[in-house]
Amino acid sequence: MLRSGPQIRAQLGAVTFFGGYVSFQFIATQYLQSLLGWSALETALAFLPAGVIVALSATKIAGVIDRFGTTRVIVTGFALLVASYGLFLRIDLTPTYVAVILPSMVLLGIACALVFPSLNIQATNGVDDHEQGMVSGLLNTSIQVGGAVILAITTAVITASDGGSAEGSASPQAVLDSYRPGLVLVTLFALAGLLINLTGLRARRKQQTVVVAKSPAAAPSRENADERVAVGD
Repeated sequence: MLRSGPQIRAQLGAVTFFGGYVSFQFIATQYLQSLLGWSALETALAFLPAGVIVALSATKIAGVIDRFGTTRVIVTGFALLVASYGLFLRIDLTPTYVAVILPSMVLLGIACALVFPSLNIQATNGVDDHEQGMVSGLLNTSIQVGGAVILAITTAVITASDGGSAEGSASPQAVLDSYRPGLVLVTLFALAGLLINLTGLRARRKQQTVVVAKSPAAAPSRENADERVAVGD
């Protein structure tokens, strides 16, 4: 089963997608609450646009996947994740929500709406009925392990560059600067997920080329081929 390219891409995509997402939530929450002093309610409202987009698109995404296929939708979603996390690197000590934070949340919501269901479909597509449960369990394992491992790596990176904030002696700017390496890491994980799934597009194009080349319509008759050679000569 793990020899299947789409299956491998789905599992690795789940690791990078959820690991980056959980880590981003952690960093954004720390930034909004610990550094800017926002309340829990204000922080939840800051994330609300992403959740609203996912909820509103839940009944529409199946049609998008049917039209474009899982690979294209996943690639698009990961590209939006990279943009979302990259835009969040603009944060400072006096951010404007609409200009700085909201764009990341909107892109994050669209990306989650595209990637998560597509990964599930790609992982279970073409799998025998008696193996559906195993594949679903494997995907959920990839999600949970990815979330735990990448979050641990991200927090370690932030802690290593916190500039003494553990002792309470770091300035707000130093604390903010300690978040940036974590955000860069999260962005790189999203980029890794994008590159992994881009290989699926290349494989699909190669497969389509082979199918077209082998089809009777694509193969010229001996007579037509001879005629073209004669004309060329």
